[in-house]
Amino acid sequence: MIPLLFQQIRRKRSEARLAHPCMQQYAFVGMGSHSMANLYPVLGLLHVPLKYICVTSPRKAELIRRHAMSGLCAQSPIVTTSLAAVLDDPDVAAAFVSATPAAHYHIATAVLRKGKALFIEKPPCRTLDQLESLVALQRQTGTPAMVGMQKRFAPAVIRLSSCLRGNPVYNYSLRYCVGRYPEGDPFTELFIHPLDLVTHLFGPAEIITLRYTGCRTTILMLAHGDTVGTVELSTGYSWAAPVEELIVHTRSGVYAMPSIDTLSFLPSGSSFAGIPWEKIMHPRVAVEYLCRHDSFSPTLANSSWMEHGFYHELKAFVDEVEQRPTNPVQSLSHTFPSRPTLESLLPVYQLLTQMTIQKE
Repeated sequence: MIPLLFQQIRRKRSEARLAHPCMQQYAFVGMGSHSMANLYPVLGLLHVPLKYICVTSPRKAELIRRHAMSGLCAQSPIVTTSLAAVLDDPDVAAAFVSATPAAHYHIATAVLRKGKALFIEKPPCRTLDQLESLVALQRQTGTPAMVGMQKRFAPAVIRLSSCLRGNPVYNYSLRYCVGRYPEGDPFTELFIHPLDLVTHLFGPAEIITLRYTGCRTTILMLAHGDTVGTVELSTGYSWAAPVEELIVHTRSGVYAMPSIDTLSFLPSGSSFAGIPWEKIMHPRVAVEYLCRHDSFSPTLANSSWMEHGFYHELKAFVDEVEQRPTNPVQSLSHTFPSRPTLESLLPVYQLLTQMTIQKE
């Protein structure tokens, strides 16, 4: 009886991924290493029909056509170097944009002006003024627009967000330390992720203290109402051993996220009349792992696309375009986070603007 029930559950889960075919047509603008490693594979898993792939390089366009003709692509989209041709097609309901960051603002503007739904990788633009312009345009057209802040959709982040509801946060510390980044702007292309994470979890922030310590490192102290956080942002470390660590001190205990796929909880020690029981009774303190990456089972749920949030991020956007409800993460008992809209990034760009001004 139990094995049969288990088989039925597995069958229903696999059928659920095929039960909602896409009715709209989509276009993808860009094909860089990030797109090929994370976005295109997930769109394939979601069975999203790409009518167009648009790139700027004629040579790359020819290579994509060869792959499509040789059967290496699941579908055979139209490959073009003309963004105007893509946006003029009335069949295209939405566009995924993951091009060079310097071009994102102009592409996003063109997509929204044509009334197409927009998914755009970070950064959507360079400055706060540009973001405010995109927000105003999106409000005017009323079309869906999402920014690729996939960490909001990581299961560990979703679980942490749920644990913080009704649980006062005293303070937190976040370290985001990587190697040199000569190919772009580390503030809008790298540091936007940790800044979005803390504003997403704790609310809009104001800068209490900011220090540039040398070796491409910035130390921030932020205030989110009654919550205070320290943030280290750096490109002075190493890509061979990057650090992305968040520790949150709450009334109930300490939550630790040493990486995006792990979340642990250590309860606060109890006391009586100011005397800590743990110093007297020496109890066993067990760390509870609320999320931990399973490297043993090669399933979709344990893939990096799921652990880092790419799968549910793209699914949330497609569900919005298709006008169907988004289901919560199956392994968790709560709903998705708020979508990373253009407007939701205003607090992040306000921080980035203040950081840039003080740096100058």
